Amino acid sequence: METTEEKLKHIKIDCLYGKKKHFNAADRKETYHYWIGIPLTAINILTATVLFFIFTDGARDWVKYIPVLFAFFASFLSGFQTYFSFNKQVEGHRRLGNRFLALLKKADRLQGYMKDKILSNEEVVIKIEEISVEADEINKDAEQFPTSKRDYKKAQEGIKKDEEVYTEKELNL
Repeated sequence: METTEEKLKHIKIDCLYGKKKHFNAADRKETYHYWIGIPLTAINILTATVLFFIFTDGARDWVKYIPVLFAFFASFLSGFQTYFSFNKQVEGHRRLGNRFLALLKKADRLQGYMKDKILSNEEVVIKIEEISVEADEINKDAEQFPTSKRDYKKAQEGIKKDEEVYTEKELNL
């Protein structure tokens, strides 16, 4: 049977991993956004330039098809951006990461209060239940913004490489 403090440590660890994996997912999707958005913009500019050139100057037969290919590719990239809505995904993952971070800090403060014996046992139970309910709400909201196994693995590796200011002793990992 776990103690109250052990349960709180589990909540902190879940929050730490949740925070990191959602920030990792946000970074990944932001990268997708740029890898699609920058070429899309360049292709649209190039297509418009080539079309202008073709309409203003006599073009050879094969040159006519270059703008059509560029336009098709630009439409393809634009469709990807619209379908995956990377900006919305990035914002959602960052918001969830920040919520996990706030909950982690709340749990950390509660752990300090417990060690300092500032709260009664009843108050501790109430606070842990509040934190648990909040964690459940965040997890439900996170269903709209799924992460990948790679995001989780990257979070694990980051924690093991001490990217966080939390030590193993602090989290009791």
